[in-house]
Amino acid sequence: MNKLRFLHIPKTAGSTFSSILTKQYRGKVNFEFSGDNELDIKRFRELSLGEQKTVVLFTGHAPILTGIPEADDIAIITILREPVSRVKSFCQHVSEGKSPHLVAAFPPESFTLDEFLYSENNEISNLQARMLIDYERHRVEPLVTNFSMEELKNRALENLFEKVRCFGIQEYFDESLILFADTLGWSMPFYEYRNRKDIKRLLKFEDHHIGRIKELNAVDIAVYQAAKERFLDKINSGDYNTKKLAVFKQAKRIISPALHTYRQTGRAIIRLFR
Repeated sequence: MNKLRFLHIPKTAGSTFSSILTKQYRGKVNFEFSGDNELDIKRFRELSLGEQKTVVLFTGHAPILTGIPEADDIAIITILREPVSRVKSFCQHVSEGKSPHLVAAFPPESFTLDEFLYSENNEISNLQARMLIDYERHRVEPLVTNFSMEELKNRALENLFEKVRCFGIQEYFDESLILFADTLGWSMPFYEYRNRKDIKRLLKFEDHHIGRIKELNAVDIAVYQAAKERFLDKINSGDYNTKKLAVFKQAKRIISPALHTYRQTGRAIIRLFR
C-alpha cells in the first residue's frame, strides 16, 4: 500500500478511525505522533535508516508540517468536527482523566467547566485551524497567535484544500469513510466506535459555556463551515459512490455488532465484503 499520514486532530472520531486504519494497514509499520513535536522528531531520527524506510503509516497528533519529510511529503488525510461539539467532547475527556498531560492541572475529582474554559488551555481554542497551520502543545506561545483571524482561516483552508489529499467530516462519518476508501483503494472500512464517554459522569453545559466555546473557536467555526460546504459538494457530485455507501450502511448493521463480539470474545469473523 502507498504511504499515508492521518493527521489526527483530538476528539474528531480519531480513535475509531485509527482502528480502521490499523485494519486497512494490517502488518504495516506505523509511527504514531505523540503531540510533542520535538520529541517525535527525535524519536523518528533515532530509528535506523532501514527502520525509517519501513514506516508506511503515520498517525497521531502533530501539525500538518511535522518537520519529518517522510511524513510531510506523502498523502495526508484528516477528519474535521463541528467545533463546539469537539470542544465539548474534549472537556468531557479531560474531566474523566483521559488526558494524562492535564490530569495534574485538572484532576477529575475537582474538574469544573468554568475553570477549564477560562484556563487559557490552547487545546480548546481554534485547535483544528491551528493544527492545519502550525501547532505545538508545549510551545509557550503558538506561532499562529501572530496571525489575524482572517489569516488563520485562510491559511488553514489553503492547507486543507491543497496539501491534504482527502478530508472527512465527523458528522458524515460513513460518507467520509467511503470517500477515503475510493480515493485510497481500501476494502470496506467496517468499524465499531471507540473511546466512548462515561455516561455516568456527563458534564452539563450551560448557555454561557457554549457561548465561551464559540468565542474561543470563531476561526474553527469559519473553517469548518467552508470545509463542510466543500465536502458536501463532493459527496453530492456524480463522482461520489452512493451505491457503495448504501451497501456499506446495510452491511454495517450486521458487521459492526460482529466486530464488537470479535473484540470481546476473540471469535473469528468472515469478511463478507471488500
